[in-house]
Amino acid sequence: MAKPKSLRLALPVEFVQMCTVDDTSPEEVLAGFIRDLCALPGSNGSDERDYANNYYDRCGYPYRSDR
Repeated sequence: MAKPKSLRLALPVEFVQMCTVDDTSPEEVLAGFIRDLCALPGSNGSDERDYANNYYDRCGYPYRSDR
């Protein structure tokens, strides 16, 4: 199994504030999205997996091979 990659990321204040208001952490939100997108254990459910995949596709990430 591949070793997980670490990432250092500057988060927008608005996102951090949203998480604070909702009594969650940015790490929890981002990790949940990644679990849903990749259908990993701990996913939030089938609808959430569909929404995460739809978001990813609609942003065009799978079609950016020209970079």
